[in-house]
Amino acid sequence: MLLARRSVLALGLGLAAGARAAAPSVPDAPLWHRDGRQVRLRSDVWRDRIALVNFVYTSCSSFCGVQSAMLAELQSRLGERMGREVVLISLSIDPLTDDPPRMQSFARPFEPGPHWWWLTGEPRTMFKTLEALGADRGDPRDHAPLWLAGTSQSPRRLVGLPSLKQLETALGTPPSSPR
Repeated sequence: MLLARRSVLALGLGLAAGARAAAPSVPDAPLWHRDGRQVRLRSDVWRDRIALVNFVYTSCSSFCGVQSAMLAELQSRLGERMGREVVLISLSIDPLTDDPPRMQSFARPFEPGPHWWWLTGEPRTMFKTLEALGADRGDPRDHAPLWLAGTSQSPRRLVGLPSLKQLETALGTPPSSPR
């Protein structure tokens, strides 16, 4: 019930345009990639590139799959810019459940390439990371569709389900034509 109210409220706030708040500080937290490698969020993954970050959990039955499908399409549209200029990052908001194998299983249908990072971590580290990024640390079932877009020095918050064109614009990417 709370999720439904939050989702309706969020969608009613004009989320297609994206709600923006102060830029969060991106920590250099040690996290686990879906393949089991340990990486650091800022120095290994984000680096000096533009990132689009979404927040997911593997047992989500609401919009995590929709967001992930949007990122899959965006990955295709970005083409050669992936990895060189832009990375996609999906961060678990449920590190108590989401280990690398679960992240790998959840990610598989979206066919993530090497520059789409699916990350989880030790719960305490992950919760501190989520808090630093401004993500809700409450019950994962009640989370809002949140995105971060930009460099690690100045990511912008976007809330809701913007269009692919709006996500491309948030990345500073000229919108591409649909395939």
